[in-house]
Amino acid sequence: MTRRIASALLVDDDDAFRTTLQGALRRRGVRAHTAATIAEGLVLLEDAVVDLVVVDYRLPTADGLTAIGRYRRLAPEAVIVMLTGFGDIPLAVAAVKEGADTLLTKPIDADRLLREAEALRERPRAAPGVPQNAYNLDEIEREAIKAALQSCGGVIANAAKLLGIDRRTLQRKLKRIA
Repeated sequence: MTRRIASALLVDDDDAFRTTLQGALRRRGVRAHTAATIAEGLVLLEDAVVDLVVVDYRLPTADGLTAIGRYRRLAPEAVIVMLTGFGDIPLAVAAVKEGADTLLTKPIDADRLLREAEALRERPRAAPGVPQNAYNLDEIEREAIKAALQSCGGVIANAAKLLGIDRRTLQRKLKRIA
């Protein structure tokens, strides 16, 4: 039986995105708190118990990576999801090393976010400081390629440049994941 996400904290400086996602989560029965900064998120976590913490990678005063460890200490049982407009494998690995459970790319809808978070809640958690395999590198790579192609209008050569790989390498990867 899947353990339902009942409460969440959304940390994102984009007011429209944050309030839209908050409304979508609330319509699905999730008590959703929001914060525009890392500091606001820390204050909220001191007072509220949440099942899910969603933090944006790019924030005005610091990147979300710097907050993950502090969020994990305040909410050790919560699923922590880092969001980014453009995912890449090194960022995903860094996020997981800091304590995130996964990295997802924007835009994301509430249903997918909840589905991913609930699936992550079902996985056994390793002891603190012990790395977990809470992410799938193939999925992260697929998401990064998808995001790069979308941002480049489907032009493979431009997407390859964004990903920092050769065009032919990207073509081989696309054949493999197709």
